[in-house]
Amino acid sequence: MPNLMPKTASPRDIQRNYRVLFDEVNATEEPLLILNNNQPDVVVISYAEYSALTSSREEYEQNMARAAVENYASEKAAGQLKELTSLADLA
Repeated sequence: MPNLMPKTASPRDIQRNYRVLFDEVNATEEPLLILNNNQPDVVVISYAEYSALTSSREEYEQNMARAAVENYASEKAAGQLKELTSLADLA
């Protein structure tokens, strides 16, 4: 079960123990939250997690584009498209 609170580190922790911290991120695939002045600043994630996130985003964008094209095709077939001559026509 994933931790509810991510592990945190300071920039100084990164300077002193970066290899240990980064190895832990890779081993556990849990994010490491870097705090600057006790405020969240940066999140370190494993490359595997990064790849999964970018793949999910690309898949989502492709699905949205596919839905937009299908919507256009169905509106065109139903004769619901209209020609716009100015921005006022968008209202």
